[in-house]
Amino acid sequence: MRRLRLAPSALISAAVACLVLDGCHGGRDCISPTSSDAQGWASPLQTTLLGDMDGDGLPSVSDAISILRIVVGFAELTPVADCDGDGVGGVADAIMVLRCVVGLLDWPIGYGGRLGPDGQWLLLVSAGSFTMGNDGDVANERPAHEVSLDDFWIGRCEVTNEQYAAFLNGAVSPDVENWLEVSDEDCGVELVGSSYQAKDGLEDYPVVEVSWHGATAYCEHYGYSLPTEAQWEYAARGPSGSEYPWGDVWDADRCCNTGNRGPGGKAAPVGSYLDGASWCGALDMAGNVWEWCADWYSATYYQVSPVENPPGPDDGVARVYRGGSWLLGEDFCRAARRVSGAPAITWDDGGLRVAQAVEGQ
Repeated sequence: MRRLRLAPSALISAAVACLVLDGCHGGRDCISPTSSDAQGWASPLQTTLLGDMDGDGLPSVSDAISILRIVVGFAELTPVADCDGDGVGGVADAIMVLRCVVGLLDWPIGYGGRLGPDGQWLLLVSAGSFTMGNDGDVANERPAHEVSLDDFWIGRCEVTNEQYAAFLNGAVSPDVENWLEVSDEDCGVELVGSSYQAKDGLEDYPVVEVSWHGATAYCEHYGYSLPTEAQWEYAARGPSGSEYPWGDVWDADRCCNTGNRGPGGKAAPVGSYLDGASWCGALDMAGNVWEWCADWYSATYYQVSPVENPPGPDDGVARVYRGGSWLLGEDFCRAARRVSGAPAITWDDGGLRVAQAVEGQ
């Protein structure tokens, strides 16, 4: 067992001192998270731990230094550096790593996440049961019924324009024009020459004008799936079956909705509403943009739905959309709210979130 006597405050001072030394501008003891030596970031197919900047699976002073390099502008922010999940790489993140080094904080740290192949943070949603649906006035939400699900992963945030553009550049298919309505002015992705890119300033906004086929193609390209309707609702409301991701009381300030729109009067950058997180840490599950689910839609499916891992109807003419959007308010942002759309349709407030089965289940 390692016995260390330095407190985190002493270690952070030492880390800062190392940061300003010449030796900290290169070499393996001060790895930039964007360098080819940052194994967890350069090889996103691997499971990556928060704070593990050098990818060796252990907390170290060099990991903290790499985070501090982001703070002072020597390196770009990456998801691995955001240990506290606030969307910013800061001194607090470095301190969390150092607390792990001296045994004051359990390792690994974080909000149960790992890095996916597209740069998405995936959150582990633990197996459990909940009451799906609602016995209220909306017919397609009835009856409320018990559902049990295996463990699964879900994207912490909606897929962004930048992520979708990267996918299009790596995809070889004649169906691209059926995936994303690039010609629509509301689409945040554009074709420049022979390459797709996010429109300037919209890199971190959720991709919209994407069809169900386009959402599915994205997921399959990276080994994901769209969440089933049951998985989506469980990630949004949890075992307690809350009305909204954050609880049972509507709060317009916790999500992007018609009374609290984003900077351009529509959607907001993904992850903007940390106070709106669901029980598993997923963001923007109420408002911002509608999210495609894997299921065919049926208004009466709940009457015959199996308890264990319901897959949705065997066929249909429309697919499920969940979560509400910037265009809508309180009622449509409820976690139980269901709408549908033809698989080929695209909306200026419709996007996607990824899911993935846990290996072996």
